[in-house]
Amino acid sequence: MALTPDTVADAAMRILADFGLGDLTMRRLARDLGVQPSALYWHVADKQALFVLLAERMAAEADEALTRSSGHADTASVDALMTYRRVLLAYRESADIVMLAYAHSGPSVLPDSLSRLDEELRDVVAPFVLGSIAIQQTQSLFAEAGVTSSTGTEAEKGRTRHIAQTEGGPGADAETSFLTGLARLLAQ
Repeated sequence: MALTPDTVADAAMRILADFGLGDLTMRRLARDLGVQPSALYWHVADKQALFVLLAERMAAEADEALTRSSGHADTASVDALMTYRRVLLAYRESADIVMLAYAHSGPSVLPDSLSRLDEELRDVVAPFVLGSIAIQQTQSLFAEAGVTSSTGTEAEKGRTRHIAQTEGGPGADAETSFLTGLARLLAQ
């Protein structure tokens, strides 16, 4: 198999899906591809560049999904942002990767619907979108590990246990919360 940025990204996505972000190292990636780590650096300069590549791939997937459903991918509508949310939720710890890539490379790693927003609105909407997804994904990881909140009031602890037991897992109400926050941000 020829080593290309796409084959590197494919392997990285598999590691991410199977083992999580903690196991996504350049050394592990090289081993899974059957190459020396130095061979990766011809295609991906460093781990930050790998995160940018993965974020761009997820953004492209969101743009393609939106184009299939609406005929265009350049609208900053609630539907476009919900499509991006669905794509990111399909990949374990994806919001963390996109946040790192966004901090490194700016709006070029976002789907067209977000990258084309005026800078002021994008600087509010992008962190909200990524942060809400990161919280939901982290809650899911905690629930998978059987971890419940050890701080807060008894009511808050009970709520955490309830969320973890709700059908759909942690953040069963996360979509409603996300839509409410998004509507408020976009109305401003």
